[in-house]
Amino acid sequence: MDYLILLSSIVLGAATVFFLRLDAPRHIKLVNAFTGAFLLSLTLLHLLPELYHGHENASPVNPLLIGGLMLVGFFVQVALDVISMGVEHGHSHHLPGRMPVGVLAGLCLHAFVEALALGDARTHFDPNSRQMLLASIVVHNFPVSIALLGMLLQSGMRRSTALWLLALFAAMGPLGMFLSSHTELAHHSRALMAVVIGIFMHISTTILFEASDVHRFNFAKLAAIIAGTALGVAGVLWHS
Repeated sequence: MDYLILLSSIVLGAATVFFLRLDAPRHIKLVNAFTGAFLLSLTLLHLLPELYHGHENASPVNPLLIGGLMLVGFFVQVALDVISMGVEHGHSHHLPGRMPVGVLAGLCLHAFVEALALGDARTHFDPNSRQMLLASIVVHNFPVSIALLGMLLQSGMRRSTALWLLALFAAMGPLGMFLSSHTELAHHSRALMAVVIGIFMHISTTILFEASDVHRFNFAKLAAIIAGTALGVAGVLWHS
């Protein structure tokens, strides 16, 4: 079921591009603001605190190691941004007549690494954090899939080719979760979660604090941020 949940936001993102035209810049900015606030809320209110909390049958907490791995995740995302041109933040770029190899490679690596922290529910250091992470990835991938598919279609690429490339991106999450569930990585969920939290911190803060066209928040963007924060808080309260 978790594999289908991971794929659901990609499918929904593709549907909204074709039927609702959510890949228009004015729409994607609002969706980004919502998801950025949601990610930051879940990270600060649940994922980060639980990372330092001792859990039954989990390995002892090493605060310095956890902090170091979060820094690793943060700067891994800095490097991925150079390759993917910031599509993880919902940025779309005009790429006429050429295959966006770097963008696809960066996005696929990003999605793969994020899903590694899901691992196996039976061996995860905190099942509630795993569910929160799954929700975060699903919500985050929704605007990413919109931006990616919209960019591919606007480049003049055939619809079938664009959908195959989107499917390649969609496969990375399930692949990462499968690998971490069936290898020794399943016993390192806390360390992997620390890396992903660093990635989330970079993405969410970049989305929320990058300047708008007029270098100020407009009402619609502020409303989207409030809505995303409210949903994140509600999700944490629901699981507490």
